[in-house]
Amino acid sequence: MELETLRNALIQLSEEQKEIKRELSKLAKDRRLETEISSNCLCLPKEIQMEQQKLNSELQEGKEEGCTEAVPKAKEIEDEMQKLVLQNFLLKATIEKKTKKIERLQQKLKRQRAKLASSPLVSLFPKSTTLKRKTSFSIVRDCGQHEGGH
Repeated sequence: MELETLRNALIQLSEEQKEIKRELSKLAKDRRLETEISSNCLCLPKEIQMEQQKLNSELQEGKEEGCTEAVPKAKEIEDEMQKLVLQNFLLKATIEKKTKKIERLQQKLKRQRAKLASSPLVSLFPKSTTLKRKTSFSIVRDCGQHEGGH
């Protein structure tokens, strides 16, 4: 009976470890996506500024040449600029959501690690298995921190 209980507990711990690994993988993926989105957001203000300068330049040229072609072009550039502003806003919102999700996953992971570390079943494992698990957790944790820039 005790062996059955121990076997079930080991299976549960194994499944929890797999879940933690899945979450760490997802966390690393979210971090990469967040970094990519952040770099895109950093570029958007420059693009907007360049579009504004281009618009001002073309309007000035239109005024100087008395050209009527500048007005439709200016409107087109203004529309593009508005699209870039909206895209920048949406990317910032996405970053904020991903950041909150990452924080929630990190808290969940901390709770699961604490639960796993405080489990009375951990003391039943041979010392080498326990050391191996601790090492694999610290390697996974360190990898997740390095990818996230921490």
